[in-house]
Amino acid sequence: MGGVLSIDLAHKKARDFGICLIEKRKDQALKIKFIPPQELINDPPETAQCAQAIYDYCACHEIAVVFLDGPQGWMHPDSELKDKRRCEKLLNAMAKAGREGQVKPRNFKQFVEFSIAVFSELTRRGVDLVKDPVVQIPDDRLLAAESFPRSAWKKLGIRPLPGKKKTTPSEETRCLETLQRLFGFQVTERLTHDELCALVAGLAGVAILAGNANGYIAEGTPPKKVGGIWVEGFIVNPRLDLNPA
Repeated sequence: MGGVLSIDLAHKKARDFGICLIEKRKDQALKIKFIPPQELINDPPETAQCAQAIYDYCACHEIAVVFLDGPQGWMHPDSELKDKRRCEKLLNAMAKAGREGQVKPRNFKQFVEFSIAVFSELTRRGVDLVKDPVVQIPDDRLLAAESFPRSAWKKLGIRPLPGKKKTTPSEETRCLETLQRLFGFQVTERLTHDELCALVAGLAGVAILAGNANGYIAEGTPPKKVGGIWVEGFIVNPRLDLNPA
C-alpha cells in the first residue's frame, strides 16, 4: 500500500516544519510517526535541498504520496478571478497566490514563493501533481499533493485548531483526541502545532491509497505549466466517509 508523508511547511527555520509519516500496519491500524525536521531540512531552509530531502526520504521509505501545506502554483494568467487561485477561493485560504509574484496578504509572499519553488523542484525530479479530483497514484513515481490543514479540520467536522500563537494545550488535546477517535490510532507523545497540522492533512492520503474517493476531496482546477511556471492546482483534504464499505 505504501505510506503517506505529510509536511507542514515553513520557510524561515527548520524547527517550524511539522513532518508526519502515516502507514498502515498488517492489522490495518494506522501507524503514526513524527520526523524531527532537522533530520531532513537544512537551517535555514533552501528549496532545492528541501525538495531533494523529501524526494530521497520518500524513495527510501516507499512513500507513495507526499502532502505539502503550501501553494503549488500561481493563479492562471487568464483566470476570471482577480487575485487568487480557484482552490483558494473555494476553501477561503488565508494566503492567496495571484499572478506570478503577487501574493495577498503581502506578509505571506516569501512563504508562498518558497512553497511553489519546492513543488517545482519536486516536479523536476519526476514527481507527479494531482491532476484530477479522483486521485490516481502513479505506478512508479511519487505523487505530491497540496494540503491546507485549516480546511482539513472543517472537512472532518472538527472545530479548527487556532493559529500557533493562539492555540492552548487544551485545544491541541481536543483536536488530537478527536482525530484518534475518528481514525482509530494512538499517539502517546505531546505534539507540536506543526505536527498536528501535518497529521490532519495527511489523513487524506490514507483514503487515496485505499482507493476510497469518499474519504477525501480535491478542490480546484488541474495544475498546468504556462510560460514555464506552474499555475492553479487542487487542494486535497480528508473527509469523513459516510458510506464505508
